[in-house]
Amino acid sequence: MCGGKWLRGMKPVKSPEELVLLAKHLREQGVKGILVSGGLDKRGKLPIRPFEWALREMKKMGLFISVHTGVVGREEATILSRVDVDLADYELILDRNAIHKSKGLHLRPEDFIRGMELLLENGIEVVPHVTVGLPGSSNGWIKLASNIISELEIRRSVVLAFIPTPGTPLEGEDSPKIEDIVESVGIMKKSSRVSLGCMRPPWLKEKLDIKLLGIVDRIANPHPHLNIKKVNACCSIPDRLIEEFMM
Repeated sequence: MCGGKWLRGMKPVKSPEELVLLAKHLREQGVKGILVSGGLDKRGKLPIRPFEWALREMKKMGLFISVHTGVVGREEATILSRVDVDLADYELILDRNAIHKSKGLHLRPEDFIRGMELLLENGIEVVPHVTVGLPGSSNGWIKLASNIISELEIRRSVVLAFIPTPGTPLEGEDSPKIEDIVESVGIMKKSSRVSLGCMRPPWLKEKLDIKLLGIVDRIANPHPHLNIKKVNACCSIPDRLIEEFMM
């Protein structure tokens, strides 16, 4: 329920044809990978079916394709498998109150779990994104998420932190405490490697990044005070591709 505010930094397209033209332009500039995201609909889904052709064309260009899928059903998972996308960045929420209050969706935790399972069953690598401090939630569901990720043998997860964003219905909510984020990272590390994702409150960033340095092995958009190797890619890409995206 961010009202699209956090999508404004992305390049918008209105049709599959526009997406292909944009991908060609970026490829000519030396871009190696693309993140496809939304705009999700009222069911929490990305409009994947109309863009199947465009995703196929992007794949032919040799681009690494990561998709923020939203909650998927069998149809979406099948299409993404048919296209052979490289990665699904998957928002995982296992707290019913948080699903309703923070996303405005009438879904169950089971719907999020099943979507992730369908992607895996269709041979798509999944990197779950877990957001600490979602309005309406307690942190108790983080342990459940970690357990499921362990059972599914997922290699990496991403921990994010809720940002109360001005001009949205959630602007008056509290951001999570640093200790809660650090604790959640520790829980998630029991099941997979953990990246600190790009969504985290700017006012917490310096202290949080320093605190988690050496605990997580990747930090998206790190605070400039951190002297670490830079990789020009999303924090969820496979280890085998790190060298290709090294700055």
